[in-house]
Amino acid sequence: MAGLMVLSGCHTVVPVKQSDPPASPARVSEPPLMEKKTNKETRPKHRVTEIADSATPSAKKVLLTGHRMAIVDKQVVRGSCWDYADAIYNKAGFFNTRKNRITVFKSKKHRGPYASAAMIQPGDWLYYINHAYRDIEHSAIFIRWVNKKKMQAKMLSYVGGNRREPAGYSTYDLSNVYQIIRAKP
Repeated sequence: MAGLMVLSGCHTVVPVKQSDPPASPARVSEPPLMEKKTNKETRPKHRVTEIADSATPSAKKVLLTGHRMAIVDKQVVRGSCWDYADAIYNKAGFFNTRKNRITVFKSKKHRGPYASAAMIQPGDWLYYINHAYRDIEHSAIFIRWVNKKKMQAKMLSYVGGNRREPAGYSTYDLSNVYQIIRAKP
């Protein structure tokens, strides 16, 4: 219960400053400005734009807002993975009310039943068991399927733990999705 109160109380968005120390060894070397066009970190923009163009208007707002926050502006939301996804939805204009968000699927965390791939759409906020990290619960924004048959998907995800770094794109196993939240049209 105390953990829930801590998670729900941290919604402050803090831009990362150039003078801040790197968040992890993987982010130590920044390529020169001219190389930004070929930098892997900027490449997903085209895919996200393409995905957003074919998504519902609400999902498009979520996808483009999330990309801008994490990749373009490198905004940090101190708190948990939940706090980052909530901040994306809020900034996109889908505040936490019944008229702005809908829960399209909800089940038990560790018992299921779990959502099928057919239920998941770009821009959905998913809660799932993170099999890559100690089988703990995690939440992130669904971008696209990498391998739909194997339930592997590209997600916009913040690792949590109050880390001072923005979210990024990662591939996750979505075989145990127990909740789906969607921005209402």
